[in-house]
Amino acid sequence: SVYQEISFGILNLGVPEEEARKEVEQVIETLEIEPFRHKPTHALSGGQKKQVSIADILVMHPEIIILDEPAAALDPKHTVLVNRIVDQMTENGITVIMSTHDVNYAMEWADEIVLLKDGKLLMQGTPSEVFSNKSALAATNLEQPACLQLFDSLCSKGILKMSLPVPKNLAQLENYIEQLSLPAYVSASPSFGEAKKAILVVSFGTSYHETREKTIDAIEHAIAEAFPDYQVYRAWTSKMIMKKLLKRDGIKINNVVEAMDQMAADGITDVIVQPTHVINGIENDLMIQDALSRRAHFQSIRFGTPLLTSTGDNEALVSIISSEFSDLKKDEALVLMGHGTTHYANSIYAAMDYTFKDMGHPNIFLGTVEAYPSMETLLKMVKEQNPKRVVLTPFMIVAGDHATNDMAGEDPDSWKCQFEKAGFPVDCVLKGLGEYPQIHQLFIRHIQEAIDG
Repeated sequence: SVYQEISFGILNLGVPEEEARKEVEQVIETLEIEPFRHKPTHALSGGQKKQVSIADILVMHPEIIILDEPAAALDPKHTVLVNRIVDQMTENGITVIMSTHDVNYAMEWADEIVLLKDGKLLMQGTPSEVFSNKSALAATNLEQPACLQLFDSLCSKGILKMSLPVPKNLAQLENYIEQLSLPAYVSASPSFGEAKKAILVVSFGTSYHETREKTIDAIEHAIAEAFPDYQVYRAWTSKMIMKKLLKRDGIKINNVVEAMDQMAADGITDVIVQPTHVINGIENDLMIQDALSRRAHFQSIRFGTPLLTSTGDNEALVSIISSEFSDLKKDEALVLMGHGTTHYANSIYAAMDYTFKDMGHPNIFLGTVEAYPSMETLLKMVKEQNPKRVVLTPFMIVAGDHATNDMAGEDPDSWKCQFEKAGFPVDCVLKGLGEYPQIHQLFIRHIQEAIDG
């Protein structure tokens, strides 16, 4: 029977029978299997078999689950049901790896897309990055998702602006179209009570408590002091970090949509959304998209800009960093570690490296963990200068995992070890940009600019 099938795996793990029974009952209820729990598995429909197959695994509480075309050959009703079950998995902290040819579903659901051709990696990135690459799609006989095709068409005709976040589905695109006749980011709702203003501070997040207090908490506190007439709310964008905090420490951090809903419930009418992101990249695009999905609940939503948005921001940051390391000697090098991204905004890192040198700091270098300028590029440039000492410090708001491990760790691939292997004495300064009071002031300035319009 279905019940026996679901019980088989967990009992074979050695789970006591009474505990296993409770787990099986829970998963049967969650996956809506109750109506056919006593049926033999061979008598089930295709959709029901998919439900049971997923239940077989979920009852054992996996951290990762791999699904192969879970909605293939299902009718619309069971497709919706299976997709809802997959959403429940991710909400419960399970990492889901799925193979699918359904580009529309992948565009809406996935955080990361891996495009394969003949068993080899062709491209990897966010859904908007991968599905915007028409040549890669053509090579794999795939088409763009419908929402992206229509979005591109409307932008090419000047109906929508390319600066809008790429819609994940047709519903979001429809929302853009509905707002065409309205002032930017102002709700169509005619009735709001007394104005209540709030600032939503959006950060990537960190699982390091001490670092969070020195950076994200400090930024939020500075903003609250600078704008006493505004309530300050928090949202993070890293699903992985939020899940880790909830599981490890029982700490619940709202994502952007949850924070917007909370503000609406609290009667907030006017919102300033201020990211603590360094650049205007993928995280910022998704933040705007999520915030605007709740625009109907507010009188107005305005957005502050990321840390590095203007030439003035770049020059200010050069001054802040060079002042912090004013004791750096001419025969020493300061190497900054940025994150890096496949987003076009990654070009700011190379521009910042040039700005340091243009403003009189030829011995300050900026690279990234995941993009260009790479560690290989940095090492080549630093070798040309041949400094007596190299100082490493993060060019990130938080000195978290990348700074602790990728920069200052003892793994042979860490930046510290690679510079030491090249013959340079290395010192590491684990201080995130969010610890600098001058950085707080830059964010405050961006908020004021958003308020002033």
